[in-house]
Amino acid sequence: MPHLTWVVYGKLLTEQHSIMTLSSTLKRDGVEVSLIYTNSVKDVYRRLRVLKPDVVAYSLMFGSHRRYIPVSHGIRREFPDIVQVAGGPYTTYFPESIDELSLDAICIGDGDITLPRYLRSRFGGEGGEGGGVDGFHIRDNGCIKKTPVGNLLNDMDSLPFPDRELFYSQDTLLRNQEFKSFLSGRGCPYLCNYCFNHKFNEMHKGKGNIIRKKSVDYFIEEIDEVKKRYGLQYIIFEDDVLTIKKDWFQEFAEKFKKKINVPYICYIRPNLVSTDVVTLLKASGCHIVRMAIETGNEDVRTRVLNRSMSNEQIIKAADIIHAAGLKLSVSNMIGLPTETLTNTYETIDLNIRCRAEHPSAQFFMPYPGMELTKIAVRTGYFDPSRLSELEKNTWKTSPLNFDADTKKKMEKIQKVFALIVRVPAIKKYLPVIYRMPSVLLYYLSMLVKIYIVVDYLPPVKVSIAQRTRVLFRFFSFYG
Repeated sequence: MPHLTWVVYGKLLTEQHSIMTLSSTLKRDGVEVSLIYTNSVKDVYRRLRVLKPDVVAYSLMFGSHRRYIPVSHGIRREFPDIVQVAGGPYTTYFPESIDELSLDAICIGDGDITLPRYLRSRFGGEGGEGGGVDGFHIRDNGCIKKTPVGNLLNDMDSLPFPDRELFYSQDTLLRNQEFKSFLSGRGCPYLCNYCFNHKFNEMHKGKGNIIRKKSVDYFIEEIDEVKKRYGLQYIIFEDDVLTIKKDWFQEFAEKFKKKINVPYICYIRPNLVSTDVVTLLKASGCHIVRMAIETGNEDVRTRVLNRSMSNEQIIKAADIIHAAGLKLSVSNMIGLPTETLTNTYETIDLNIRCRAEHPSAQFFMPYPGMELTKIAVRTGYFDPSRLSELEKNTWKTSPLNFDADTKKKMEKIQKVFALIVRVPAIKKYLPVIYRMPSVLLYYLSMLVKIYIVVDYLPPVKVSIAQRTRVLFRFFSFYG
């Protein structure tokens, strides 16, 4: 079996679960796995000369994919015999990426089953270029061969625990973080237009269960192993909706409190908030609940975002969360297709009413594969020829075609959004804020974000050195 090297170009703020999980799966399959984790293209080349892998692999997200384009072409030029493979949301929803980067193959959808099969087909004595494996587009003699998307892995307990040591051995900041992030499963049944889940669900219809959970005992064992080996003071559960299966969550809440007993943060949907669920969250150690409002205008939320819930429902969910003594983190989007400044002001007002301790607002990015991108193109708010210009940073500017005055005001509101929600009296000074330099407001927003995050997170002990390193990496990542 081959030697596969993951290339992660740029330092991370949290673990990359896709790579950690696939690393464990590949190692179990007999593949030698290594990682090049750096900010330097020259270092990538230097490490490749030492490691001499058969395969270089990337896990690509929209926006951040751009930094990998020169890396991939450089590797093709300097190391023409290395096979280059990529997966992730970018390749799944934009398969043209096989040509944009210098790739030999791309994985469409989950790679737990299909990536090991591709490597066995190409390097395991079966011959060929890996063709015929479901879920892959493969370059073969100048042509791109495509296969149908592969089946989903239904048995999440069949996966080995994620290979955290792959990153932790090279990044003491991640290893020493006071928190660790986990996924209890995969899949979301909701079809919000701004999310990839609707496209993923459509692609995988009849290919397995969309909602897949690890068993509670398996998941508790995974967390406990990380706690014992690396230490953790609190946990972030990255699932779209941790409580999506109520019976599962009831069992989990009970066993988590007994076995792990640390504070945690999780995501929930407003329409799934009830006194019973929030009581379980609080009793099991939840400290912060994150939920999405996205916009304060009900018509935009329903018609444009395909997110059918009323403001009253959202306010009630926030009130239940606060009544239980939990803190609330809320995400929003600014610069949606058809959005007006009045709609943006409505989003501010709804967040103020919800009393969010951690309000955040990002600009909508029209990435390929999303229904909302099609709406933006259809309504004239976005020119698809500008896809290659999209940034990874969703806090700086909107790529949509608003009139100049509306765009300027939206961009400045976004910078002070959290500050206004936390201190509503500032809203009356918006006319003054509109005249302030955007660069100044951007860095002010970064400082406000840092203050709010530190203020609302669980009380933990973190060294000054670690906080300083995180701060520098944060500004490097978003600066």
